[in-house]
Amino acid sequence: MVSKYDHCLQDLFSRHQYGELNADIALVVSNHPDLRSLAEDFNTPYFHVPVNKDNKAESEKATLKLFEEHQVDFVVLARYMQILTPLVLGRYPNKIINIHHGFLPAFMGAKPYHQAYEKGVKIIGATAHYANEDLDMGPIISQETVHVNHSHSAEDMRRLGRDVEKQVLARAVNAHIEDKIMFYNNRTIVFDSLY
Repeated sequence: MVSKYDHCLQDLFSRHQYGELNADIALVVSNHPDLRSLAEDFNTPYFHVPVNKDNKAESEKATLKLFEEHQVDFVVLARYMQILTPLVLGRYPNKIINIHHGFLPAFMGAKPYHQAYEKGVKIIGATAHYANEDLDMGPIISQETVHVNHSHSAEDMRRLGRDVEKQVLARAVNAHIEDKIMFYNNRTIVFDSLY
């Protein structure tokens, strides 16, 4: 699932094309039509399922139907900028991987790189975690950081962040595919993976 940012989806497609992800990408579901051509470039069915406050339940039911039709085992939120409800989360417990464009638990919500810039942080990062009903608080699979300093602008941080997001998401997806994740309470134990 994806919204408008293409970098994570593009990276997953590329890794799949080069045999680095041992899974099929069954389909792409998006709340925007923008990335259809990207999916078509990789011969992957693309479904635009609009979401707004008035149709959220219907949209999620339509998405779940698509998942069933395409025999989806797990879901990757490759910068899908919608909050999933218990309807979807309950169908795929510990099988929905989200990439958070920030080093959780700090800087949650909108514009984390701008928040980081305003605070003068020295480290930015990304967090891949399983989605659950507690927004951005699911069991963490992978995290990575990048050192920054006073010379970096908010845009520099966003650019560096996009790179680390791709790496962290790919590492988490690969660990899930390779069945290298165990759960203990609300935590994960992740065994070494290639990424």
